[in-house]
Amino acid sequence: MQKVLLLAFGLCLSAAAAQAQVDTVRASTLPPAQQAEKLYNSGVAKYNSKSYRAAIQDFDKALTLRPDFAKAFYNRATTRYELKEYQLAVQDYDQAIKLEATGFGNYFGRAQAQEALGKPAEADLDYGKTTEIKPDYAPAWYYRGALRFEKGDFAAAKSDFDQAIKVDPNYAYAYHDRASTQRKLGNFDAAIQDYTKALSLQPDFLPALLNRAAAKRRANDLKGALADYNAYLSKKQDSPTAFTNRGSTRYDAGDYKGAVEDFSKAIELDGSYAFAWNNRAAAYLKLEDYKKAAADAAKAIALNAQYAEAYMNRGHAREMLRDAPGACQDWQKAAELGLETGSSYAANSGCGAAE
Repeated sequence: MQKVLLLAFGLCLSAAAAQAQVDTVRASTLPPAQQAEKLYNSGVAKYNSKSYRAAIQDFDKALTLRPDFAKAFYNRATTRYELKEYQLAVQDYDQAIKLEATGFGNYFGRAQAQEALGKPAEADLDYGKTTEIKPDYAPAWYYRGALRFEKGDFAAAKSDFDQAIKVDPNYAYAYHDRASTQRKLGNFDAAIQDYTKALSLQPDFLPALLNRAAAKRRANDLKGALADYNAYLSKKQDSPTAFTNRGSTRYDAGDYKGAVEDFSKAIELDGSYAFAWNNRAAAYLKLEDYKKAAADAAKAIALNAQYAEAYMNRGHAREMLRDAPGACQDWQKAAELGLETGSSYAANSGCGAAE
């Protein structure tokens, strides 16, 4: 009897459980707007875990239930940006802006997508709109400044970087890019100051160290430039550009053997780096090793047939090797490529002006 009673009791529990299940289903039937919010939150969680396709599905469902859900359009756009679906992202940002014209993030996000699509003019307008709505949003000033830098409008770029720094005085990238703008404007001392500030905010910001070295070189602070190149190369030894630039600084300082060592290291890292081959040729000329100079310049020309300076250097080497016709040919080619000194050397050496 006990087993029967237990069975009966169990059956009653099962029936009760079944009834409770039905009641739970009824209780979970939410209005469409609340279902949309729940799906939206799920999409955000999936986005944060980098499950972008799954996030898109949730945002799709949320928008089916609530077509005027501006946040869902915005977040689906952001997700599509991560998936490199930039045109679809722009379309979603368009919808978000129609529904919420004062949301600065909608304009900023669309600007980023437009930039990714290679549409700098459209991106510039959207970054500008972002700064109008939220003037204290430093990234909008920074990214517009970067666009203007790429366009060659350095005065406007500097103005934008100024604003980014005013809004966020700890914005290391803004100091770095303002420094690069100052270099373009020929303000090397100001550039050095800004690179130094960027490094004080972010000591592991190696591009700032490399670029400060270049600015110091342009400011004729060769000792300071070498110190920065040394510091950079102590942390990163796989940069042919850094070795080439340090080699050029050593060349400027009269350390031609050191320059050859650096150019050789750059070539070892990248054998197709025509600039390093040509610079080593120039260093070999200073060391009066004319055969090596001619060979290196020839290699630079083989890599870049339009390299006027390489023709000049090979011309000098050939002159010292008593190959006057070859020297004339190279100087004339340099002149043909736009290097005026090629004409001068050709004329002074009796081989006539370049045609």
